[in-house]
Amino acid sequence: MALPFEVGDELLHRVLVILGGLMALALLARLALRIVRGSLEDPTRVYHASRIVRRTAGTIAILLVLLLLSPDVRGLITVLTVVGAGLAIALREALLSIAGWMRIGLISPYRIGERIEIGGVTGDVIDIRMLRTTLMEIRGWVDADQSTGRIVHIPNSWLFEHALYNFSRGFNFVWNEVSFTLTFRSDWSAARDILLGLAEESAAIVSQQAQKELRDMSREFLIHYSVLTPFVYVRVVDNGIRLTLRYLCDVRKRRGTEHALTVSILEAWRAHGGIEFAVPAIHVTTPDTPQFASPDRGPANTPD
Repeated sequence: MALPFEVGDELLHRVLVILGGLMALALLARLALRIVRGSLEDPTRVYHASRIVRRTAGTIAILLVLLLLSPDVRGLITVLTVVGAGLAIALREALLSIAGWMRIGLISPYRIGERIEIGGVTGDVIDIRMLRTTLMEIRGWVDADQSTGRIVHIPNSWLFEHALYNFSRGFNFVWNEVSFTLTFRSDWSAARDILLGLAEESAAIVSQQAQKELRDMSREFLIHYSVLTPFVYVRVVDNGIRLTLRYLCDVRKRRGTEHALTVSILEAWRAHGGIEFAVPAIHVTTPDTPQFASPDRGPANTPD
């Protein structure tokens, strides 16, 4: 009957050694983080160095627990098999997140600092960890592509469940459109020329940069962009003539460029004259009209 107590004493001894080793490892990790934060001033370098320290400490901790619980190779294989089977059943989402993290490391669908959209969430990537990716949210209740101030954590398993949109990878520009509806009596041709002229002035440098990036991207992707200059589309709608300006802009400056262009356009149109904005037509029908005449007043007057 002495065997169970001996096994229990041995297990207790291993648990105590594991706890002591983990505490010592945690203290060393904290000391290393203090040294890193005290010796480095660049926030980016501090962030990456801190991640390396945490990942190294976590890896050592896992290996320490496995080695101390299974001192021989056969026991280690048994423990890994049992743990793996249990994790596969109970922690499917966590395993998918770990697989997503490995995919991020190998294929790199996005990196820190890039702007992405996945699962209906849009933001700038500010952190990537084993189970989750952290975004600084944009849009939401804020108009255009500006930050809401909220930090969103998304599981890495979303890489296998949702389409990923990367706004920054390879091509740092997006097409933006601004529409104006003018009255039929407005000088829409002059308004179109003013729109196009102002857009071409602001987009000259952007077009050159975009062409260079497209040439670089064409080595990896089959991309056919023949026109990168602004263009104005004309369309007749119910209440007037709609002019839609389509132009390239930096992915992070969509709202700023739209604001600057709109101010310049309004000032130029006011100085030109003869250009009016159309408003939606509203038709109001009252009960006094013939088609709503009441029965006691007789039928509405109709031609013979």
